[in-house]
Amino acid sequence: MKKRALLALVGTVALAACNQAPDVSGKSVTKNFTDQKLTGYNAPSGTAVFVDLTGGDRRTTLTVKGLKPNTEYLAHYHAMGSASTTDVCKSNGAVVGGMIGMTTRSNASGDLTIKGFQMTADLKDAKYINVHENVAGLPVPVCAPL
Repeated sequence: MKKRALLALVGTVALAACNQAPDVSGKSVTKNFTDQKLTGYNAPSGTAVFVDLTGGDRRTTLTVKGLKPNTEYLAHYHAMGSASTTDVCKSNGAVVGGMIGMTTRSNASGDLTIKGFQMTADLKDAKYINVHENVAGLPVPVCAPL
């Protein structure tokens, strides 16, 4: 009987541990996307929300409205580039930390959510996040300066 009670207790503790959210080492940060005024877009907007987790990961959630319907998009963190010294979103900086999440298709209304994890250390030089079409020429409808 004692073994069953102990197993029940261990099982309950294990299940409770599985249902806990990841430990957060910093506060959640929200940045607004700015419309990059591209032809074919109707005032896209949205937010980039990220939080650093214990263990060295950053969880990022991007939410955008006003994109082209049923179109594939992807997103990256970028370092400051040299194409502009006054507008970080126009600086054409190198990608840091790889792709945020996976290539994602906007819905029929042009709404999109991308979620991903990157190593926090890989993002130390990040200055902006952009979301762009998954096509040649990389049309960038929205950008969020960090």
